[in-house]
Amino acid sequence: MTGHNEARTAGGEPRRYRVRERKPARLGDLPSLAPSLPSTPPALPPVLPPPVPAAVGGRGRHRLTDSRTAWTSNATGTSNATSTGSATSTGSATSTGGATSNGSRGLVSRLRADHLVRNSLYLILSSGVQAALGFTFWIIVARLFSTADVGRASSLIAATTVSSFIALLGLNSTLVRYLPTAPDRDALITAVLLLVAFCGAGIGLVYVLLTPLLAPRLAFVAHQPALAAGFVLLTAAASVNLLTDSVFIAGRKAGFTALTDGGVGGITKIVSGLILAGTGSYGLFCASAGGYAAAALASLVLMATALHWRPSIRKPVATLRPLIRFSGANYAGNVLNLLPTLIVPLIVLDRLGAPAAAYYFVAVQMATLLYSAAWAVEQTFLAEGSHQGVDRSELLKRSRRVIAGLCLPGCFVLVVSAHWVLLAFGTRYSQYGTLSLMLLALAALPIAASNWLLTVLRLAGRLRAIVASSVVNAVAICGLAWLLAPRGLTALSAAWPAGSLLGAAVAAVAAAAATTKARHRSGGGSFLRPQADS
Repeated sequence: MTGHNEARTAGGEPRRYRVRERKPARLGDLPSLAPSLPSTPPALPPVLPPPVPAAVGGRGRHRLTDSRTAWTSNATGTSNATSTGSATSTGSATSTGGATSNGSRGLVSRLRADHLVRNSLYLILSSGVQAALGFTFWIIVARLFSTADVGRASSLIAATTVSSFIALLGLNSTLVRYLPTAPDRDALITAVLLLVAFCGAGIGLVYVLLTPLLAPRLAFVAHQPALAAGFVLLTAAASVNLLTDSVFIAGRKAGFTALTDGGVGGITKIVSGLILAGTGSYGLFCASAGGYAAAALASLVLMATALHWRPSIRKPVATLRPLIRFSGANYAGNVLNLLPTLIVPLIVLDRLGAPAAAYYFVAVQMATLLYSAAWAVEQTFLAEGSHQGVDRSELLKRSRRVIAGLCLPGCFVLVVSAHWVLLAFGTRYSQYGTLSLMLLALAALPIAASNWLLTVLRLAGRLRAIVASSVVNAVAICGLAWLLAPRGLTALSAAWPAGSLLGAAVAAVAAAAATTKARHRSGGGSFLRPQADS
């Protein structure tokens, strides 16, 4: 009897052991298992970075890269729980449910392993949450504050927004590009944060001192030191908040941007608007800019807890010096790409009048939601291409598919529904702005292509080409808008797809040249190796 029991044990145990071994093989796309498996799903290969080389500094070597462990543990726990339930189910109905569950698990696992798609969707979600809560905020404060207060506050808010963007100095793109491979990530993040914060405060102070000349109706801020100090501090906080988004993108944690910018920042604005009701234009400004400050504080806390960042001021100048050229080129490109959004509305107002400016403003707001998808893929493409061990050629193909899959359907839907979308704002908006919105929606395609090509140039180190493409884009859009304005708002809106197409063409030529040159240098190998600009 004992021998029989031993035979059964010896014969049964290996079978149970083999069942346990086969289960992970069907979940090879999980982040925690992918590095140890011989094969992965061909459609969505994982792009996890390899172990950080020994050259990386001691305190910074595990920063950001190891922050994916939270995703890994969540994925493993979910998979174990669902596999246990599947093992105990019987019958055809249960088998069908198990197949559906396995398919859902496979999709979730692929999304968790595919940082490009997941982080792009998170950035789009962040833009959507910010837009929704921002819309709610302005609806509420429009009923709590006078029209004059809203007008003056909106001018202060616009000044803070532009000042914070200028204060970035191109370092947002620099962090996305170089943070994943930085020798000392703590020192790099700290140096960049301090520089941007001081620049934001300095630009804010200059604006306050110039308000008696630039905006006499806002001169009351300069005349009261407490109000001036508040404006300076909130501008610095807004600059830091913009920069922390790049840290999360580089660390493959773009989901935090939806939490901080959308959730914390948006809710703080609404609550502050209710609390500060009746405090005038500066109170309304503080309610809006206070959302930036709250989001910045939440971002710093998450960087310290989730990404294990520790402030470090070791050799800040030496840390930033190698990045000056890259930051300068991207700063110039970012400012140039911002010019059409600032200049074209002024052309519309000056040459077509206030009603046309209102129709154009609403149409642009709708189209901007579509443009955010292209920006999201551009940022995550740059982040993924900057990690070590990533097959950039494969990443290039996948990023093209992702950006096309997001922008093409969105463009089609917005073009088809333009009339009904604008009808929600009023019959006149639909009557005079539908064709304009259609053209602005079509502009999303060359804008997406241009953003994608600029990312290729950034990864290849073609800095002059980035500036040249941005110059052509800005000059073409603004120049065509001025020339086409006498023909009406619809003709003027055509400047966006036409000008963006010219800018994308210049970027495409530069990217093709960089590709050919890199292939010759590498003997036909990878064509996205960084190289010195010439």
